[in-house]
Amino acid sequence: MTEPDCELVKPPQSRRGRGLSWVTVEPAADWQAGSGRVFVKHQQGYWCRPVWRLFRRIPLLLRELRGLHACQRMGVAVPQILDYQDDGCCARLILAEVTHSQPLDEALARNDADRAAIISRAAQLIGRLHRAGWSHGALYPQHILIGRDEDRTATLIDLEKARRNPFKRGADLARFWRHAPALTEAEKTQFASHYRLARKHR
Repeated sequence: MTEPDCELVKPPQSRRGRGLSWVTVEPAADWQAGSGRVFVKHQQGYWCRPVWRLFRRIPLLLRELRGLHACQRMGVAVPQILDYQDDGCCARLILAEVTHSQPLDEALARNDADRAAIISRAAQLIGRLHRAGWSHGALYPQHILIGRDEDRTATLIDLEKARRNPFKRGADLARFWRHAPALTEAEKTQFASHYRLARKHR
């Protein structure tokens, strides 16, 4: 299922016992994408039935691609899209690696973490997504990458379940808080403040 130069980072899994989905990391040069690495999401017979397609099934990766494009339009940082391939049964989504970053929980756990900046960027990222009426659908700390640069840039990843549905924003936040790293009361207040500002800002 993988080529010799590939590294399997997410093993094959099925969806309700149907289809297969897995993720590999591959040399960017293999995809004519310069140096570095890319993440390749593979799916076989892995479908969803979105309302916007009148319930006709489509590859789940196509829904993620739609979510990525929507995030780009609304100013929510996501990985760079390099290619999407779909032959009906099999689909591939190739994304540039988000370099010099780490998941939110790991970023906050660092001894030298600028916690205030990290919390602010994460809250603003979620707020911008929700302001546009979108929900992530699987908003866990590992799906928010924080850059190691001075700006602590926040990037949203894994948008397979993302959709335009403002009624799901509450579920997004509930899931995030259930799995979020321990924050002080002051940090929770800071998060809420930056989230509300991002929701209101136009």
